[in-house]
Amino acid sequence: MKKLILAGLATLALLPATAMAQPASHYQQERHQAQKDARKVHDARQDLREAKRDVRDARWDYAREVRDYNRAHPWRATFRYQRFQPGARIQPAYYGRAYVVSDYGRFRWAKPGVNQRWVRHYNDALLVNIKTGRVVKVVHNAFR
Repeated sequence: MKKLILAGLATLALLPATAMAQPASHYQQERHQAQKDARKVHDARQDLREAKRDVRDARWDYAREVRDYNRAHPWRATFRYQRFQPGARIQPAYYGRAYVVSDYGRFRWAKPGVNQRWVRHYNDALLVNIKTGRVVKVVHNAFR
């Protein structure tokens, strides 16, 4: 009986040591996984910073394109500014040769259809049907 009690106590003494060894490796795996997750978060933040930098650079490039266009095509109008909306009818003086924007692709505007042309009206760009004088589309502050 004494031997049975001693064997039981020895088993109880060894049981916590073996039980503790298993969670230690489990904790190491969890720590390793947490480090991997932290690295993924770090990489995602880096990607976000790069994407923001790309957007900023694209905006700067667009602003430079507009500035270069404005320098190459100085604006001199013989009429006052009026904010046009699609469907408005305008006079031929507003869409004369001096105001035509022929490089609309530079600004990523739609290609004009038959009897249509892009014209500049101060800082706005108007897509005008030259047969009817109607404004088809307006891009406000396109040349700002």
